[in-house]
Amino acid sequence: MELTENILWLLKQAFYFSLTTVNDAISIPRGQHAPNRCVLRQLSTKPGLSGADLARRLLITPQGVQLALTALESRGLVERKPDPQHKRILLAVPDRAGAQCRGQGCQRCGGRSREGCSAYSVPKSRRSCVNWLGRVVEKGTGHELTERNISST
Repeated sequence: MELTENILWLLKQAFYFSLTTVNDAISIPRGQHAPNRCVLRQLSTKPGLSGADLARRLLITPQGVQLALTALESRGLVERKPDPQHKRILLAVPDRAGAQCRGQGCQRCGGRSREGCSAYSVPKSRRSCVNWLGRVVEKGTGHELTERNISST
């Protein structure tokens, strides 16, 4: 099968180029990039998540989350505090600057996302695409597509 006809390869390319476009769109003075933005967005929606919780929500490795949290913490955008029940677990919360920085990145990213999805501006075709991609995930990988797995990034 030619790569130009391989659906999974095309999906990978779409993801890769979309991610680099988002990274370019949200380049801001504080050194933001997509994983940091995703972590900030999750923490602004649900403050006090652990690194393991973030990794599960974002579908990235715990190591990737730790790198993002360390970078955000060093820039003064996130604070980590021990969990009151499990002292060894650190819970992350965005500080005021993190919330503001996240908001700027979301505005830039949202514009790029709308541009990228303009091919599916008709609600019916967009819904068909979303349904099809969901079936690819569920049937092609055996993973269940749930709200927990697709929480807003």
